[in-house]
Amino acid sequence: QQRILPGVEPGHEVRMNQQVFLGQVSAAGLLLTISALFYSRVFSGPGWIPPVVGAVLLAFAAAAALSRTSMGNIARTIALAVLGVLFVVLTVILPGTSFGGLGDIGSALVGSTVEGWRNTLAETLPINTAAVEAVGFVTVGAWITGTATGVFLARSEQSASAAIPGVLFAALSLPLAAPNGVVAYLLIAALVAAALLLSLVRAVPQSSFKGSTRPAAVTEFVGERMLTERLTSGILPLIALALLAPLAAVFIPGLRDEPFDPRQLREEEVVTATAVNPIAELKALRESDAPAFRLTLPAAPSPVFFDRVGLVSLENYDGVNWTTSATYAATSTDVEVPFDRTVSVVPVRQEIELLELSSPWLPAGQPVSRIEDDDIWFDQDSGTLLNRADSEARSYAIVSQIAAPNDEQLQVARIDGSDLRFLELPTISPDSPISELSAAIEGSTDFERLESLEVILREQLTLVTDERSGTAIGRVEEFLVDGEGYRDQFVSAFAIAARQQGFPARVTVGYRVAQEADDQNLVFLETVTSQQYDAWPEVLFEGIGWVAFDPIPPTSGEALADADDATPIPEGQPARQGPTPSPDEPAEDDEVEDEDVPASATLRLLVVSGLFLL
Repeated sequence: QQRILPGVEPGHEVRMNQQVFLGQVSAAGLLLTISALFYSRVFSGPGWIPPVVGAVLLAFAAAAALSRTSMGNIARTIALAVLGVLFVVLTVILPGTSFGGLGDIGSALVGSTVEGWRNTLAETLPINTAAVEAVGFVTVGAWITGTATGVFLARSEQSASAAIPGVLFAALSLPLAAPNGVVAYLLIAALVAAALLLSLVRAVPQSSFKGSTRPAAVTEFVGERMLTERLTSGILPLIALALLAPLAAVFIPGLRDEPFDPRQLREEEVVTATAVNPIAELKALRESDAPAFRLTLPAAPSPVFFDRVGLVSLENYDGVNWTTSATYAATSTDVEVPFDRTVSVVPVRQEIELLELSSPWLPAGQPVSRIEDDDIWFDQDSGTLLNRADSEARSYAIVSQIAAPNDEQLQVARIDGSDLRFLELPTISPDSPISELSAAIEGSTDFERLESLEVILREQLTLVTDERSGTAIGRVEEFLVDGEGYRDQFVSAFAIAARQQGFPARVTVGYRVAQEADDQNLVFLETVTSQQYDAWPEVLFEGIGWVAFDPIPPTSGEALADADDATPIPEGQPARQGPTPSPDEPAEDDEVEDEDVPASATLRLLVVSGLFLL
């Protein structure tokens, strides 16, 4: 029904209603698009676009169309619910999983809605588009939001009602986007601005059409003067309110360094994994030649400071075995490095494909700063990764922040003895050969003393590959008296003697990924086998982190890199034993660009900002 106001030409009010409705639709579309952009920061890959954005747009169109029909409210609600179920089934459930019947589809749909919320906040950050439950839950929320917004725009007379569903959808997005840094805060600002713009546009016809008896007011609106004045007068409060969220995020203490993480609100789940002693496996694995994993380095760093990846770090020693007390839990994409660096740091991206690796731990350069996989659990203290996938053959990608100190920085560095776990030892007799070894350490700086311990073991003792293994104190003492032993005795003797002298030490088990080829150049191995399985001691330094040492002497018969299975390094350098410090600051070409804020995120931000300004 059209109400013709005095002084208004026929057809003008119809055109005004159409223009206002199109303005409302445009503002709502911008609002929901910004909300969907939140999910692009947490979904891995573009697979989130059809279910999330498609659900918003199709639900919006279907709700707006059905709300203008003569259907009853119950029939309209049932129709929208059926369309939503079909959309979720066709776009999320069927493409991602094989089903045998309607019962399986129904179970998956229920799991998407019931379990999706818990899995979204618990184990799927960042969300993997292959995870049906998490994506299904987000799609259901997007459909409900689009439906409610379409109905509000078509039928409601309340100025702010159409902004409510979009704001709720964004509120659902914020816990997922908040840990991702400044881009999320800028999107929050754009979201608040779009919501206020929508309310402002809907407020215009309230004074123009509802109860207004002054033809001049309607004439001004038709002439666009009134609309322009109202929009202009609302710009300053709009900008002020839109900036409130990011400004609060910047100035409120703790929000920048410790963003909200919803997983902190749930009870931490702890899992226990039974594994063979990784050092006890050292001899058996090195005698075989089973392929462990393939390593791809998109921007290969210098092997001077990246020549190994760790599996697990062992900090507890009871006089017999080296063990770990690590506790693993799900984590977000970006993880915090547990210590501050005062030396140069080189980001190293590693793309790893497991082959026949049966260990529950996953190879990774230390320390890890980014994990791009949903089925990896992480221990914050040790920085090691736990494989939660059922299959041994799988792929994942990580980014490690590798410290690159030069010789001068190493010489002046001081040890970090704040964690007493790395100093604990069982009782050792003063007459023990281990005590004699630690007493022989010399040097004027901490690093020089550790280097002297390294030299004593490498030059005064012999590596015998057919010697029996063992890390008990008695076996290490026997090794020092006989003057020969296997690799685990060299490593354990270094760590025990270092702890006796007050150096925080641990033993790390992992793989060597850079070795010396026949032409005396260093090469990165494309396929790492069990022959590269190894152990080494590490000592914690302030401002640097864990520094690896190599007390094991080289010996004939050790596995060398095969020329057909290696990628030569253009600027190859001779292999160097020891902690392998970088002689100089790393060149700019060696650095990997920070991937926290990719170019695509900046482009999306510019597009959204342009749409908002338009």
